[in-house]
Amino acid sequence: MAHAVQHGKTRLAGLSLALALAGAAPLAAQVTAPPAPPAQEPLSFRAAMDLATTTNLELAAVRRARAIREAEVRAAGQWANPEFSAEATRDAPHGDLAIGFPVDIGGVRSRRIALAKEGLAMADVDEAAALRDLRRNVRLAFYGLLAADERLALAGSMLELAERVKGVAQARFEEGAAPRLEVMEAELSLVRARAEVDLARSARRATQADLNALLNRPPGMTVTPAGEASDAPELPTMDRAIAAALASNVDLRALDREAAIEDRQLNLLKAERIPTPMLTAGVALNAPGEFDVGAHGGVSLTIPLFSRNQGEIAGSQARAGTIRARREAVQRRVEAAVFAALERVTAQKAQVAAFRATLVPTAAAVQSLVEESYRLGRDSILTTLVAQRALRDVKTEYLEALLALQSAVADLEDIIGASIQ
Repeated sequence: MAHAVQHGKTRLAGLSLALALAGAAPLAAQVTAPPAPPAQEPLSFRAAMDLATTTNLELAAVRRARAIREAEVRAAGQWANPEFSAEATRDAPHGDLAIGFPVDIGGVRSRRIALAKEGLAMADVDEAAALRDLRRNVRLAFYGLLAADERLALAGSMLELAERVKGVAQARFEEGAAPRLEVMEAELSLVRARAEVDLARSARRATQADLNALLNRPPGMTVTPAGEASDAPELPTMDRAIAAALASNVDLRALDREAAIEDRQLNLLKAERIPTPMLTAGVALNAPGEFDVGAHGGVSLTIPLFSRNQGEIAGSQARAGTIRARREAVQRRVEAAVFAALERVTAQKAQVAAFRATLVPTAAAVQSLVEESYRLGRDSILTTLVAQRALRDVKTEYLEALLALQSAVADLEDIIGASIQ
């Protein structure tokens, strides 16, 4: 009997402990649960571009390459080292110490510095080229993410539509007004719509990862883009666009830098035709019977009798002429490309406006009328499904037109060499 009472007390104590732990569990969860991550603020395109210019790793690598060209400038400014010689012979005098200093009378050092500085200026062109590529990639990724959001919304709306049609088909079948075949066709359309939702969600995550990579963020970090996929900057006039392209186009700037570098190189080659004399001063040591220490000096230089950089100078002049010819060709190509890019952006804007004002609303109205007609038994489910697919196709084409618009804007910015937004 005592054993039974003791066993009952043990069970009661265990039950009390379990109840106490159960009551404390929510409190422990509240105490130990990590705080919810702060909601991400909507990111505009301008903010995304500003963030990319400060955090993008590829752009940072290009900027770090400037240090290489700065080191080349320092190297070009170094003075030539003096030469020291020491001799010991059996003949008198028995020793000789001499030191020689090269004298730059042709200005070779200053021309080397000027050449290196022109190379340093090329670092600005390299950075501009990297910014051009980054601007394009950010634009396509950012507005691609906006389009992915619209594609996901489209897939969701088509799923709701497929579910409604499935419900109508099921109701008509149960009433005996439609065969089982219509229900099966509606179910097939519903399965396809669900698959498209999953695909759109996956595509959205992939596009978000692309944008995060450009912003140097983790690939899974949530990004909420602000704006619309149809946003486009106000276009400049043809004259202003061409003038901006001639001043900022990266290819033209690179050719201008190449021409300046070649000009500095030619000046250096001409200066190197003047030989650099070596001034020497020293002492002769230990000449028995004559002197113990005797000073002496001298000068030596290379006589430019055969080689005077003739081939190098001719090659430099030929390269300079080639660069000028290439620049003229690129300038003409840039002018034509600006004209074509403006026309494409204008055409894409008109196409997007047509989809938004007419094509998409008309397709939606047709689908709504056909769905209502099927509900009333006036049309077959095949007509309903055709209208449903037509609406999906029109909206898909609209999204493709939005992406084509942003691609055309990116092309125009590439040609101009600067943002137009």
